[in-house]
Amino acid sequence: MYDSYATIVTHNALKLHTKTLVMGLERFGLNEASFARLGGRKVQAYVHLRTYDVTAAVRRLRPSKRLRYMASRVDRWIESLRRLHPQVSFRAKAGKFAGDGVRRWSELPSSLEVRGSAREISAIANAAGVRSIYVAKVAGRRHRPSPKAASEWYCVRAFVVIRVERAKSGLQHTEERFMLVRACSFEDAKKRLRQQWREYATPYLNSEGQMVSWQLDHVIDVYQTSEEEIDPAGTEVYSKLSKRRMRQKYVWRPGKNDPLTGPKP
Repeated sequence: MYDSYATIVTHNALKLHTKTLVMGLERFGLNEASFARLGGRKVQAYVHLRTYDVTAAVRRLRPSKRLRYMASRVDRWIESLRRLHPQVSFRAKAGKFAGDGVRRWSELPSSLEVRGSAREISAIANAAGVRSIYVAKVAGRRHRPSPKAASEWYCVRAFVVIRVERAKSGLQHTEERFMLVRACSFEDAKKRLRQQWREYATPYLNSEGQMVSWQLDHVIDVYQTSEEEIDPAGTEVYSKLSKRRMRQKYVWRPGKNDPLTGPKP
């Protein structure tokens, strides 16, 4: 069974740095060094955990034991945080703590709201299982005006119909067109292509003298690449998940000859 939440979290985790990131500081005119020097200043932050990371330890287990292991692992991380930082309050922002009732796989705690001193929050950044920290509030500090939203690459997938003058029946040719555009949001990406679609639909004559127009019918999807630059060596610009019937050549039996889970040379 495909678990969309856990899969997407794990997939996105592969793009992140291994060093814990403390984010949001620039809004208060701070960096990590100056934040640590705030000492006992009260802070509200969000701690994002490595709950769904598929590590070597997870891979070595049988599938029937992996979910229980990952649930136990995140519970140990949270227990350790509470033990080492008793002055900090912890609340589940995403997911449920152990003891909060039956938890589905998608309900393991993956994000915590924490309140404590800047000194404690800085220390939490080095704790096991912590992926990143986002600082939301700092006592005595106001937010600086947010800079203009940075643009990044979006891929717009569109359905185009090819209109031929006086054609009324039969099969109509269509096109799925993928357009890369720098934009600040999904809606901005569609808006920036409006002129492109008008130009694309400009009529021309075919070999029989008929007018032909390639006209946008609708936008199928807009994909956020999360990339600011296109890498000539290869950059993912569009992805869509789907299903098909299982094929024998893709049956996965982990073992020592498996290139993903077997021993490294």
